[in-house]
Amino acid sequence: MKRAASSAFAAIAALVAIAAASGGCAVTVLERLPRVGKKLLLTGNGRCNLSHIGADAKSYHGDGSEELINILFENYNPDAVLSYFNRLGLMTTADSEGRVYPRSNLATSVLDILRMRLNDCGVKEACGVDIREIRKVRGGYEIITADACIVCEKLVIAVGGKADYAGRESGASVIKDLGLATVKPTPSLSPVKVESDIIRSLKGVRVSARVSLIHHDEIIKQERGEVQFTDSALSGICIFDLSRYANRIPGCEIAVALLPEMSDDAILAELKRRIDLNHAGTLSDIFIGLFHKNIGIALIKSAGMKPSDPCADISDKELKALAHTINDWRFKTLPRYDFKNAQVTAGGVKLSEINHHTFETKRHKGLYIIGEALDIDGDCGGYNLQFAFASGMCAGDHI
Repeated sequence: MKRAASSAFAAIAALVAIAAASGGCAVTVLERLPRVGKKLLLTGNGRCNLSHIGADAKSYHGDGSEELINILFENYNPDAVLSYFNRLGLMTTADSEGRVYPRSNLATSVLDILRMRLNDCGVKEACGVDIREIRKVRGGYEIITADACIVCEKLVIAVGGKADYAGRESGASVIKDLGLATVKPTPSLSPVKVESDIIRSLKGVRVSARVSLIHHDEIIKQERGEVQFTDSALSGICIFDLSRYANRIPGCEIAVALLPEMSDDAILAELKRRIDLNHAGTLSDIFIGLFHKNIGIALIKSAGMKPSDPCADISDKELKALAHTINDWRFKTLPRYDFKNAQVTAGGVKLSEINHHTFETKRHKGLYIIGEALDIDGDCGGYNLQFAFASGMCAGDHI
């Protein structure tokens, strides 16, 4: 019987362990935290957004990610992952956007099912394990912990990324001693810090918009959704999906379009109509019934005017500048390197280091690397857990 150890982001490691144990392996899951699955319980606001029915290669990022996802999803696409969970006993449901949750709407349901099946398969769990080093030895691997040396024939590394629930670095640092090429980790699916004099006045405000990440006049990525303003950053799912690039590329801007369905000329005509309606009032009055009061004030200031300016004194040139700002409201981004508010880590072991069909490393036979430990990250909405589970199932089936 082969001995396999899984250094774990618990939920992914559980699927690896179940698949490997079902194939006759003796499996031990090593977990750094006192209890497995703590990070999983925080996903999807405690509901666990475990997949997305529309996940495909376009949903993922990283050098070589398209080829890897296309190969992986031949056998481990969202339908396959959800069918597997169903066989384990978990019922799921998808919302109108395609995001998949347990039918109970409780992340604990996912973790409880996995733990039950781990027990059924005889998989051992070892929590509070601080892995200091991994050594390649004849016939397998030595895992050096704070107080023990664990030997196994095959090893699956599922350590996750730096963006863990406590904001601490994970055990990914143990990978470097194995000589594998890596990409420097950066935060992804996070708020984007911006340099702005008016951002603080918008804290707590939410608005529907189209957002574009722009670098040297080129649109890198564009999304639609709800933008949330904090005292120093832009947030919301659509912003999260820009953050992979915004957090690592200096000199970017985010352009917010508040009325993307309207042209500048159409917006200008609407503003002129509102000026006529509020001719005796001030400029801030023209946004009543259109935007949040603080949004209107911030737009006026960004266009170089004062909210207290009389409507009767506004020139056509000033009104054109305001109309343009509404659909091209610029915020200069500030690259960030802290993982405190990030849901996912971009970067990790290069995809060229692994066999795309099995997730076994090319340099070290019997060593598998899956999930967030790899240089691949997905959009917001269940894509990252879909890849984590799919890669775990694949590796487990090939051990």
